[in-house]
Amino acid sequence: MSIGVESIPGARRLIKSLRDMGYEFESAVADLIDNSIAARANTVRINTHWAGADSYVSIADNGVGMSAQDLREALRFGAERDYDDDDLGKFGLGLKTASLSQCRKLIVASRQNESRADINAYCWDMSHIEATNKWEILPVRSADLPERVRLHLKETTGTVVVWQQLDRILGYSNPEGEPARKRLIDMCRTLEEHVAMVFHRFLENKVRGKRLAIYIQDDKVTPWDPFVANEPKRKVLEPLSLKVDGHIGRSDVVFEPYVLPAQSMFSSPEAHKRASGPASWNRQQGFYIYRADRLI
Repeated sequence: MSIGVESIPGARRLIKSLRDMGYEFESAVADLIDNSIAARANTVRINTHWAGADSYVSIADNGVGMSAQDLREALRFGAERDYDDDDLGKFGLGLKTASLSQCRKLIVASRQNESRADINAYCWDMSHIEATNKWEILPVRSADLPERVRLHLKETTGTVVVWQQLDRILGYSNPEGEPARKRLIDMCRTLEEHVAMVFHRFLENKVRGKRLAIYIQDDKVTPWDPFVANEPKRKVLEPLSLKVDGHIGRSDVVFEPYVLPAQSMFSSPEAHKRASGPASWNRQQGFYIYRADRLI
């Protein structure tokens, strides 16, 4: 039997390629919310902190948190852990690829112990990888974390993801300028619409055992239901269930059709306007596909 020779990919080149996996800002944040749900969080707080080139984004939850060993494994590309059937992640890449698609420095800080405010923190730093060409994460001292991160983890267990050096978000020649600041504000508005739609079942407390509240810049996100369940004039049609063969057996795919009321039949003009969704009426109609109650 021949003996294999380990061939480790070059960190500098591959990690740059992984940054270009096609994430938009809102889909990258949504991937991190998936992780918070898996960590049994019931609150996620997303904040952007404007400071020119030193601006950063933080995504904080109150989940179970991670030990230092668990955190190091979570930051490994292709991280291994046991996944539940309804977990939204499966491949151990989302946290890293989603985050580094938006920034050059990813910090993850976590607290697991309820009785002690011990914080574990590590980071992926593109400058360090470019200089060393090594798959190395760096420890981060609690004192070097943004104050808001320390305060959050002082009050609760959970995890905070911090995006620094926002080259993909503030990719202007002058990141200190007004256009960069306005872009960050506009992205928060788009993010609010996106998570209100993608996680609407969680935000409406319709997922058994998984209550969730999401705050963006301290404003609570209101869920957007594409099927306007609160409108009395909508029509619910007979559902259709199909058997689909998968690699581990057969599954049911359930189609639930709805007919939304005409504009004049909505309960109010405001309700009709809100029901139009992030992309407005014509582009919002069609099929909505869910996996584990999360719109995908």
